[in-house]
Amino acid sequence: MKDLIKKTIHIGPVFGSGMGTVIQGYIKLLGLPKENAWNSHKENFVKSLPCLFSICIRILLKKQKDIICFHIHLAERGSALRKFIIGLCLKLANKKFLVHLHGADFQKEFSKTTLTRMLTKMLIKMSNAIICITEDMKIFIEKENLNCRIFVISNLCETIAERPVDLENRNEDICIVYAGRYGERKGVYDLLAAFEKANFNAPVHLDLYGDGEVEKVKEIVAKSAKKHLITVHGWTAHSEYIKRLPEYDFLVLPTYAEVFPMSILESMGFGIPVVSTYAGGIPEMIENNKTGILFEAGNIEKLTSILEKFSNDKNLRIELGESAWKDAKARFSPEIILEKLDNIYGSI
Repeated sequence: MKDLIKKTIHIGPVFGSGMGTVIQGYIKLLGLPKENAWNSHKENFVKSLPCLFSICIRILLKKQKDIICFHIHLAERGSALRKFIIGLCLKLANKKFLVHLHGADFQKEFSKTTLTRMLTKMLIKMSNAIICITEDMKIFIEKENLNCRIFVISNLCETIAERPVDLENRNEDICIVYAGRYGERKGVYDLLAAFEKANFNAPVHLDLYGDGEVEKVKEIVAKSAKKHLITVHGWTAHSEYIKRLPEYDFLVLPTYAEVFPMSILESMGFGIPVVSTYAGGIPEMIENNKTGILFEAGNIEKLTSILEKFSNDKNLRIELGESAWKDAKARFSPEIILEKLDNIYGSI
């Protein structure tokens, strides 16, 4: 089956974004050359047009005789139109392809936007198979009665450590990390509000990584009584963030909408415990009070008490961190994902 995998092209936002991280992970996992990843996205739809045009030309005119399967990565909004056009070209060229569904707002956009819904449904009907990241998303697609083959493959964690980080021998200062886009959806403002209210028994630092509403976040931090304990990082290269991640005691992602956040998966891979919400597929990743702590998004009082509890209880952090690491290794390791993907490619 290895020869089959090497004859596959991945199409999506290869650079940046959570979906880009997933695609890069697949390229590394499968040992594919860079030319097997076709970038379909730039900052906006207009700037993405040259990428889209190039992909369509390669499919229709160059025929890609040695390629037997195309792996399309789909999110929401503009992604649906781009991928529909690509899917149409693949259908015209009589090429097999599968559609891999991503995007924190995919279900929301699919449900409320007529154009997105129509294009996505037509793309799915043209495809040979669908990959969902979570069981929750599979159930959502099944309700549409699109008569398609649906598989579930979780995002892989390519940074699973050989052993969990040593949370026992840390100094007295506690370091919390947040990684995600700065905005309402990811709950960063809830985190800042909860951190402001929390009473800690030891010095606790909060490091924020992300892009988006950077200046707004900085303004809020500047007015905080705990501003000396908060560091706002702008966009940080993924490789650099991964190097820093083992230095933290736990991750907090109080998100309102999510599918399968890579920041949680990466933390689990290092044995760093996670505080997050019941949004989307997160409960499929984190078992509450076993591999992390979950709460209802928007409940700032609850988040405040969790921050206090987690920061003041080293043994709890160690216990949940080790459990999260074991779970990540058992369910999200590259070997596990490769086997599942291998079976899907073989089936189509």
